[in-house]
Amino acid sequence: MEDTFDQDSIKDIQLTSLAELDRLVSEQFNLPVRPYSTDIRAVLELVAWNLENSEAPHFELFRTEDHSIPGIPFVASFEPDVWGYGETPPLAICQAALFWHKRIKVDLLLNQGSNS
Repeated sequence: MEDTFDQDSIKDIQLTSLAELDRLVSEQFNLPVRPYSTDIRAVLELVAWNLENSEAPHFELFRTEDHSIPGIPFVASFEPDVWGYGETPPLAICQAALFWHKRIKVDLLLNQGSNS
């Protein structure tokens, strides 16, 4: 795991496996280690965390082919007009939750490591 800070105080983290993403979610949200990046039931714990810990909770999840990044059709949001993108709903939710609630932008470099 490699990390840096940019001028906007957003921490940019590069991960080489989904297991690393699962551990990061667990650490940042004080949740048990579960397969958040691949299991929709597990990642819905982040949605519940948002509902319990936000003054004005917001959550959206949708699939779009017209306005998406090629090959990344799922979009999640915990704040209007602030989006996290993913190849799957769990990945989009993880990205959105980490960015909005923890100011962490995750770059997944899965072709450089294993998925587990």
